[in-house]
Order: sequence, then structure tokens, then C-alpha cells
Amino acid sequence: MSRRFFIKILLSLGLGAYFPGLAKAAAIEENFHTPHDGYKILSGLKFFRQIVTPDSRTSRTLMWYSERELDDAKIEYFPVGGSALFAKVFCEKYFPDDSTTFIYSCTLENLKPESVYCFRIISGERATALQKFFTPGFGNFQMLIFSDSQCVNYDVWKKTADTAAKNFPDAELVTVIGDLVDNGLAAYQWRHWHKAAEKVLSGRIFVPVCGNHECYDLKWLNCLPTGYLQNFKLPSNDTKKFDGYFYSFDYGPAHFSVLNTQFLEIDDLQPGLREEQEYFLRRDIANVNRNWKIVLMHKDIFDYGQNKFNDIAEIFMNLFDELEIDLVLTGHLHTYRNRGKIFAMKKSGSGPAYILCGRAGDQDYIEPVSEIDDVTAPDIPNEPESYITLDVSPEKLILTCRSVEGEIWDKFVLQKNQPS
Repeated sequence: MSRRFFIKILLSLGLGAYFPGLAKAAAIEENFHTPHDGYKILSGLKFFRQIVTPDSRTSRTLMWYSERELDDAKIEYFPVGGSALFAKVFCEKYFPDDSTTFIYSCTLENLKPESVYCFRIISGERATALQKFFTPGFGNFQMLIFSDSQCVNYDVWKKTADTAAKNFPDAELVTVIGDLVDNGLAAYQWRHWHKAAEKVLSGRIFVPVCGNHECYDLKWLNCLPTGYLQNFKLPSNDTKKFDGYFYSFDYGPAHFSVLNTQFLEIDDLQPGLREEQEYFLRRDIANVNRNWKIVLMHKDIFDYGQNKFNDIAEIFMNLFDELEIDLVLTGHLHTYRNRGKIFAMKKSGSGPAYILCGRAGDQDYIEPVSEIDDVTAPDIPNEPESYITLDVSPEKLILTCRSVEGEIWDKFVLQKNQPS
């Protein structure tokens, strides 16, 4: 089921009045908080988001902020036309610099694929309005891809995110490939980030990727990604020390492996990330039953200053060759580059395709041109914010990079068992 088809179903069922997000890209706060029956209004909830699960056909994680601790909190949910079910919610943590902010989460299990669900948050005698989500099947889908949304002024990230949300309303997934915020332990930065992302996250599933800036504390020293893990309850990777640091999931005809490249920041604090991650990736890819294998990771494989592959390349690229990964998407360098296919660390007609995503925030760098790049952003010294749409079908991946002004920089197609 596509997002467009899902919206048509809701309207045909006469449910449009319950779902203000259908009329606008972002939910209207008053409508979100106003229940449709005898409950009193449950207010003070912010930054509602849907987080990816291992299989979004049958499960969904819901998260939000609350200004106060909720009494007897639960989620009421039901498939359209079905009976109501209830799930307990959990108050995971609150930010150390703001004890009035509580972060809630709830994972709904045993959902029906290709179905429309209604849900609302209930606390005692108070409730929100009904909201909606849909569960996909194995069909085609579109994903919005950003990287490095970190900002001094998060209005820049908001403009990038809002532009993509407006231009591609049918996209079902959203990712930011690391460095979501400038400082991972600064609670105000997470609030600014969430506020700026409200439209693009409305009705879409979010796929977070940890970056190095998620691993800096308030003194700008290395730390574990506590703020990142507070904000996003992520699929388990069955490790004791690194749960949430890396994970994988299926969506439609694609399998995604979300990796963690923060060895420099994390190793001295909590050793073993590389070994645990390699073991996880080998085991995970061995069980893939989807057409496409896609990797998302923050730090890039290339050092433009020395015009050579870097330590991240040494760790991962031969492994990606061995596991027959189709597409690798990276960030960190704040510029768009398409390297095409690389095998055995050489340009090739086979092997994984490597795409370096440009920045979505206001922190701009300048990287020189290299022979490794098939396509570079057209104006490197003045490169604006950009984003990518990834259209996925069983036979084809279509990746299109656009500037925030709407200029198409690149369109790249991968076909199964055919050269790009």
C-alpha cells in the first residue's frame, strides 16, 4: 500500500475530520490534543514521532515529549473497522538539564500488514485526538534522505525538511544520516531539531543514524550517544553494550543496515564497537530475504585532503564487497558526491555504489574535487543545502539529489543484475 493510496482510503471512509495531517503536512496542535469523545483534553505533548522497527509491516514505535509525567498512560489503537486494543507506554528518561521534559515511547506489535490504524494517547481521564498510521506491505516506496542537519540556526534545517516534505508528500520513510544536532547532550538542540522537523516527520517513519556530533558532551569532549538514544528507541541488535548504536530493518523490497562509524569517539569509553558490529552485520546479511541491501552510516570512506580512502574504508569496504551490499549512503563531509560503483577499493562496473549526501543544516564545508567522484555538487564553494529522494522497487533503485532551491544535481539508477 502506498502513502497516496492510504490517504484515499481514509477519505473514502470519512475519517478525514479526525486526521488534520491529511489537509496539511504538519498536525495542528489544537486538533492533536482535542479528543473526539468524553475525555478531557490531554495537552502538553510535543514532538510526536514514529520510529522504525525491524519490520514496519507488523510493528510501530511511537514517541513523544511531555511537559509533565503522565498518570496511567497508554495507547489506544485499532485497525479501521476493528476493536480497540491498549498498550502500555514507558517513560524512558528525561534530559538532565530539564527535569520537566519526559520522553515517552510505546511499541505496538502484531499489527496487520497493509492496514490503516487509528490511535490516541490516554492518561487517566484525558486523551488526545485520534491519529493515524498505515502498515506497508512488500510494495514500492519512496524515502527522503538528509544528512548533517546540525545547525546554529535550526531554521535552515526546517527549510530543507519542509521543502522536501512539501515536494514529496508520498514519501514513507525519512532519515538523517548522522549529526542531527550540533551537540548530542544539549537538550535545547534536540528541542530545536524536533520543532524544525515536525512537518517532515508527520505521518512518516523516521530512521535515525548516529553521527560524531551525537557523541559530544557539553564541554565538547567525547561521550556515549546518550541524547540520541534518549530521543529514539531503536531496534535491538542483541548486544549488551551497544544496543541502539546500530541496527537493521526491512521495508518493502529493501533491507537496511544502519551502522555506527564513531570509533574515534566511542572506543576509549566503551571498546568493542567494531567487532560487535562486524559480527552483527555478517549475521544480519546472511538472513536477508529482500531484493536490495542498503547501508546507512555517517562517516564517509574518503579523505579528500589526502585524496585517498580513509580508516572507515579500511574497516568496511572489503566487508561490503563480500556481503554484496548494493548501495552505501554516507554523510559527514557536508557535500554531495556520487562515486558510482567501487569494488576492492577501485572504481568498477560492479560492487556497491557509494553516495555521499550533502548537508541539510547550516554548517558548510568545502571539499576539493577528486577523480573518485562521478558527480559533484555544481558549486562547491557555495554549495546550498540539499536532500535525496530514493525510490525503491524490486527491480530498480532511483536516487535523485536536489538542492533546497529545487535544482536537480544528480539522478542515479541501479538495476538488479545490471550496470548503473
